[in-house]
Amino acid sequence: MGYQVVTYDHRSHGASQRTNQGLNIMRLITDLHELIEFLHLDKPLLIGHSMGASICYGFLARYENVAAVMGIDQTVKMLNDSSWNYGFMNINKDNYRVATATAANVHETLRGIDPRIISDLNDAKNKNPFDRSSNLPLLYDHVTKDWREALEKSSHPVMLVAAQDSPYYNSDFAKLMSDSCNNVTSAVVDNSGHDIMAEVPDQFNQLLRHFVLSNRRYQ
Repeated sequence: MGYQVVTYDHRSHGASQRTNQGLNIMRLITDLHELIEFLHLDKPLLIGHSMGASICYGFLARYENVAAVMGIDQTVKMLNDSSWNYGFMNINKDNYRVATATAANVHETLRGIDPRIISDLNDAKNKNPFDRSSNLPLLYDHVTKDWREALEKSSHPVMLVAAQDSPYYNSDFAKLMSDSCNNVTSAVVDNSGHDIMAEVPDQFNQLLRHFVLSNRRYQ
């Protein structure tokens, strides 16, 4: 479609440098801002999955150099409480540190990764494995964030894509936010777990195409 695509690995993820410095969401938001400035990108479309989506939500609260945001299967508030039951599984302010210390005992995907993708994905995962223990400060910080206000106050378009069969989130969070925010739209993908773009890439790419075309005018 004539777009330049820039992907990157967060600090201590993938092929990026391992460090114990700046392992918090605000630093990762700043990292994204600095990358955009370094590459002289003007109003990019930001697309994030899982914690990457949270970074995009937080970017809206701090910076204006963005055209629109797509968040993929990432609720806007991770901790559940008496007024919010759309968080990550059953975590709350009392148990999140214990629950986050180990990976959730669930199948992240519904029926596995698409065969066209799984080989490259496994190669990348095996080459640069994620070290959960060293990243716990980041994970703890991530689960305590609440991005509802960031989306409500933003004038930038936001599309929330949720998985009907996500093992982590009630997909209704997406419609709840789109019903309450004029700038937010939502889509729920059937027959997919958490890794929507890798499980049902053809369905996801149609949503992505719509997102790109809908936001050309903002660039």
